[in-house]
Amino acid sequence: MTYTVLLVDDQVEFLRMARGRLTRGEALEVVGEATSGQEALSLVSQLQPAPDAVLLDVEMPGLDGLETARRLRLLAPEVRVILTSASSEMRYGTAAVGIGAVFLPKRDLSVQAILDLLH
Repeated sequence: MTYTVLLVDDQVEFLRMARGRLTRGEALEVVGEATSGQEALSLVSQLQPAPDAVLLDVEMPGLDGLETARRLRLLAPEVRVILTSASSEMRYGTAAVGIGAVFLPKRDLSVQAILDLLH
C-alpha cells in the first residue's frame, strides 16, 4: 500500500529535502507541497481523495502549524496530522496530542517513522 502525504513548511529547502527522503521507496507518495498554513488548508480541500497524512511544520509565520492542525481536524478529520519541528520541545508533543495530531522531530524524519505513525 502507498500512503499519500502533503508536505507543509515555510522553508522550501526543507520541502525539497523531505520530498527526496520520503519518496525513495514506493511506500509514500507526496501529493502536494505548501509553504503556509493557509495554502495547506486550501490544498487539502482541493485534493481528491484527501491525503492520508499532512506533515506540518509547527513554527511558521502567520498561521502556525498548531492552528493549521486545529483547522485541518475540522476540515478533514480523517487525515492524520503529523506536526514537525527542528526543535524537539516536549510542549509540541503535548500540544499535538491535545489537537488529535502526533509530533515527530525533523531529525527523526524517515519513511519508516511516517509509516509507524500511520499504522
